[in-house]
Amino acid sequence: MTPKEVLKQARKDGRAIGSFNFSTAEVLRAIVEAGKKLESPLIVSTSEGEADFVGLAQAAALVDSWQGETGLPIILNLDHGQSLEKIKEAISAGYRAVHFDGSHFAYEENLQKTKEAVEYVKSLNEEIIVEGELGYLRGSSSLHEEELLEIEEKDLTDPSQAKEFVEKTGIDSLAMVIGNAHGVFVKSVEKLHLLRLEEIARAVGEETFLVLHGGSGIPADDVKKAIKAGIVKVNVNTEMRLAWRQGVEKSLTDDPKQAAPYKLLKTSFEEVKKVVEEKIKLFNGK
Repeated sequence: MTPKEVLKQARKDGRAIGSFNFSTAEVLRAIVEAGKKLESPLIVSTSEGEADFVGLAQAAALVDSWQGETGLPIILNLDHGQSLEKIKEAISAGYRAVHFDGSHFAYEENLQKTKEAVEYVKSLNEEIIVEGELGYLRGSSSLHEEELLEIEEKDLTDPSQAKEFVEKTGIDSLAMVIGNAHGVFVKSVEKLHLLRLEEIARAVGEETFLVLHGGSGIPADDVKKAIKAGIVKVNVNTEMRLAWRQGVEKSLTDDPKQAAPYKLLKTSFEEVKKVVEEKIKLFNGK
């Protein structure tokens, strides 16, 4: 199946595909094993920082290897690409989906830069998914223990602007802000503006894939409602990072003299896998 076919089938089935970030081989393996266990297609992603660590070509080679072994549809995605140069590098390395994040620019500049990214990618391969972003997504992919999450009205994606953005850029997927944020906020609860999501879905039409970033920390019931309202891709990173760290800390505490990486990383591997399994089940409506 092509990347677009994977997302179209998910939408037809009333579910979403999880986009799970990785920067090491064992985290990727944990994601893939979870997908294989649940017979689920996967989107695996690297941010620019994660890609710099693992290597763009190396990430692509690892994913190709796992796809060949499992037979699963596994889409390798560049998450939050900040420039056309990085988009070009990812496509050249073998990525099948790219997210150009121009949300930090003024609207007109975001539109123009996103359009340039789409035109470049589509000139090479129409089947590569290009995702754009509109709205201000607060936070970062980490644990926010003291900071309160305050979503302002001006942060939210405007439905009429979203319609124009999709039409003028030609993007396949739209990442939006509907009350979601990056990271996990201990003292706040992320609450999605589901009516705004429905308005955006009507404005952009059924051909546009709707994306929910900041999938960590959102109440499960809101996630289910968002998928029902049209979300077809949900990004998850922070919960996996926290599970990885807690697993490593437990291994070091339980066996402080251990130095073999494959032994120390066993617990973190299992913890990450557990998170991915739970998310896949949630995105499938279970």
